[in-house]
Amino acid sequence: MRGAPIMTNTRLINNLKRFRLVTFDITDTLVRFSKPPAIQYAKTASELGVSDIDQSALEKCFKKEFKAMRKLHPNWGYNTPNFTWQEWWTELVRNIFLCVKPNIEPKKLQEVAETLVRIYRTKECYSHIDGGIELVDKMRDSGKKVGVISNFDPSLRQVLKEVKLAEKFDFILTSYDVGFEKPHKEIYNACLRKCNVRSTEALHIGNMYDMDYKGARNAGWSSILITTNEEDLEKTEPTHGYRNIKDLLYFLDNDSIEW
Repeated sequence: MRGAPIMTNTRLINNLKRFRLVTFDITDTLVRFSKPPAIQYAKTASELGVSDIDQSALEKCFKKEFKAMRKLHPNWGYNTPNFTWQEWWTELVRNIFLCVKPNIEPKKLQEVAETLVRIYRTKECYSHIDGGIELVDKMRDSGKKVGVISNFDPSLRQVLKEVKLAEKFDFILTSYDVGFEKPHKEIYNACLRKCNVRSTEALHIGNMYDMDYKGARNAGWSSILITTNEEDLEKTEPTHGYRNIKDLLYFLDNDSIEW
């Protein structure tokens, strides 16, 4: 049960007073990979006895095969008959390693794939972004309903439990749950229906200009972009773009955001 709000900063309360709902993207907004995926993939393969992997080739194959899988089976295979999200990831890993090392032994390849699918649902592969927990807590303590909207498979709930974030959210909504990925309006609309709020009462915070910032605005929401991409920051409305969470926290407490 949520306790009484503890926030007393008048500026922050005024900045957020129009909102009943605040949602967050997860990857590279509140949580990042502890290691780049290509490095983690090579490390796991080496631990399982596949040690002669070209790191540079693995990185190129990861990008190529991930893009191909996203095109062939969008939204983690949501619309592909008889194809689970677990199978989506297993096939991706298999394709990546076959791209790098075509003669890899099939049994070993399957072991590597299954191991990577498993560990990417644990805290081993993730770390918190500085200020993220404080930002979520401020939203909760100011009396808002707080949730997640993420282009992710259903294992996101397990990931957030592993990194001690799940309990901070009132709900976790993935693209796989809804059948639509950001920036599609339907994933934002589904969230509004779930929470029984109007779009003008909702704020989304994320790191991708098209999917998070523009996607939310196209659905009638307010939005904030957190990114180091200067070109994207320049495209946001004044007071809507920040280079990191610490800058946003400072602004919320000390200045006025024009929505």
